[in-house]
Amino acid sequence: MTNKEETNNLLQKFQENPPKIIGGYKKQGWAVKTLEKTSNPDVEEEENNLVTAKSVLKASDETYYPAFLTLNMENNGQIIGAYLISETEEEFELIPFELALPYTGKEESELLPFTYRTLVQIDGDQSQKNWPDFS
Repeated sequence: MTNKEETNNLLQKFQENPPKIIGGYKKQGWAVKTLEKTSNPDVEEEENNLVTAKSVLKASDETYYPAFLTLNMENNGQIIGAYLISETEEEFELIPFELALPYTGKEESELLPFTYRTLVQIDGDQSQKNWPDFS
């Protein structure tokens, strides 16, 4: 299945059963608690010098979202993918930021541009200049 087919399948699934996006918290601690409930490690090394890290996104409206960010370590930690978390009956599901946006209940201008921080500092991540503060 191609990425386009996967995206179309996800969009159809969301039309039938809209995802419940977790976030919009007034305090970042709630986003961290959500991330702690997932079974994923704080940082996972992927192929092609990529890492996926548990992160907190700070939206432009000063609210917080638990997320997973995929960082390109060959490019000093550049974000190449952001995934928000949706809650189903039995588990969490990661949804690409662009697809999750309509289900946040907010306008794009309320969320973007966002800043972020990973839960742990990542060696070689020069994009996140102020860790543990938001960059």
